[in-house]
Amino acid sequence: MRERKTELGAIGLVVLMMAVAPLPIEAQLAADWMVPAAAHNRGSQDSFWKTDLSLHNPHEFDLPVVIQALPSDTVNLEVPTLTFTIYPWETINLWDVLGPDVFDVDGTAAIIAYADPALRCDPIEDCHFLVTSRTYTPEKGGDGEYGLTVPGAAISSATDWSTFGYAAGVLNDGDYFRCNAGVASWTPDWTRVRLDIQDSDGQIVSSEVFDLPPYGHVQRRLATSGYGGSLVFYLESGPDDASVFPYATVINQRTGDSSYLFASSSAVGVSVAKNLGSIGGRPGGPSASTRVVTPVRRGRKPAHRLK
Repeated sequence: MRERKTELGAIGLVVLMMAVAPLPIEAQLAADWMVPAAAHNRGSQDSFWKTDLSLHNPHEFDLPVVIQALPSDTVNLEVPTLTFTIYPWETINLWDVLGPDVFDVDGTAAIIAYADPALRCDPIEDCHFLVTSRTYTPEKGGDGEYGLTVPGAAISSATDWSTFGYAAGVLNDGDYFRCNAGVASWTPDWTRVRLDIQDSDGQIVSSEVFDLPPYGHVQRRLATSGYGGSLVFYLESGPDDASVFPYATVINQRTGDSSYLFASSSAVGVSVAKNLGSIGGRPGGPSASTRVVTPVRRGRKPAHRLK
């Protein structure tokens, strides 16, 4: 029987990222993944939230991968790291991935997963795999569970300087539903993301700011009540290679039932907003179609190199 070798420690964050260009509809797998929200913490009304992480290798050969946890509200230049090999067609499940048996991180976090940067992936599809997760809490007084699927987000779906992140159908009425908004960053420097909260008629009713540490994760409850409106996330300041993953979760306060809204990245609306002067910071930055980040794995700190 083969033995799987694992290593848990603090190593530098490194990435194996392809050009952030629009992908064809059939390209649903990736070599680099962000799970924007994960938990191992107590919630409201005596709930306790956990996250299970699943990874699948679709290839007929072994695929070495790296998994790293990005604790919330923390500068994550050195982080808990797990390395292992996924065997051909194998699915690995990391139950309660932030719990004491895996990463041992209390609270909330984001998780990144990527193919080992030492691999020579030509074409890049040779390093593609699948990442998904579910976050859940046991039903109070019963045997069932309430939870939500949080799919991994491929690096190509990040919000950057050329895109906005859109989420619609937000419920945060202060009675039946509450909404938490969050952003995970795959960026080696401080980044500021602004969130415009719109009502169902399209009017901006308020704005909030998320200041993200390097490779940071921030999540909090929306301060503005609303029912059926939309969220629009965009970069306000940060480095040229900033990539962020905004999202929202909506929770029924009576039952604990929840849903997950990933902010879809799109260039729609960006040029209009810039012309109207309605977004701050530095408009623009490198075009998403020309930006390439290649791995550099020296020392313990993350390193990016732009081509």
